[in-house]
Amino acid sequence: MQYGILQEVNWHGDKMLKSRKHVFWEALLVTILIFGIGIFLGVVLENWRSEKISEMYLVSDINLLDIRVQTQILNLEDVNCDEAIRKNIEFGDKIYEDAKTLRRYEGANRLTQSIVQEHKKYDLLRTLFWTNSIRIKEKCGDDFHTVVYLYDYDSDNLIQKTKQAVFSEYLEELKEEYGNSIVLIPIARNMDLISIELLTKNYGIESASIIVDESLILTELEELDKIKEYLN
Repeated sequence: MQYGILQEVNWHGDKMLKSRKHVFWEALLVTILIFGIGIFLGVVLENWRSEKISEMYLVSDINLLDIRVQTQILNLEDVNCDEAIRKNIEFGDKIYEDAKTLRRYEGANRLTQSIVQEHKKYDLLRTLFWTNSIRIKEKCGDDFHTVVYLYDYDSDNLIQKTKQAVFSEYLEELKEEYGNSIVLIPIARNMDLISIELLTKNYGIESASIIVDESLILTELEELDKIKEYLN
């Protein structure tokens, strides 16, 4: 009888052991499945972001050509100033919104060399837009303000990144408050582009800075209040 009891205990023990192993393998398979789905969705999302960035960079080629044509038009004598100013502000708002979108996409993607090279096109576009805006103000009057934000692209300096985050947030709020009376132009100053280097050296820029109407230059967070004082 004791032998029978021992057999029954062993049988139940083996059954529980097999049951635990079964549960373990089920849990392992479910974990692998969830992990695999997560990786798959991550790859899909990464590819989608990359495609969006590529599409926006392709559009930048057209915008570069468009801004060059605008430069030639400004050389003409008979320029409709009201229309030129309106179109300039619209164009400025567009490339500013593009800059915010690209910043979100690039922040979620790995910065490959191709993305960095394409980003240079946008910086050239914004630089051309800045010089065009200066010419429009010279030709048609100061009906709007240029606010140029020169920053370091992909900086690994924590202090610099924090400073630039505050600058960016402040300027976004400024744009929302002042609307079409200002044209906000963000430009990466560290992209090894000769034209941008010439401009920054001309203004004595050596770090992240804000230039208002090519006259007021701010480099420190404590100086941000001067922008509203100037605009008002």
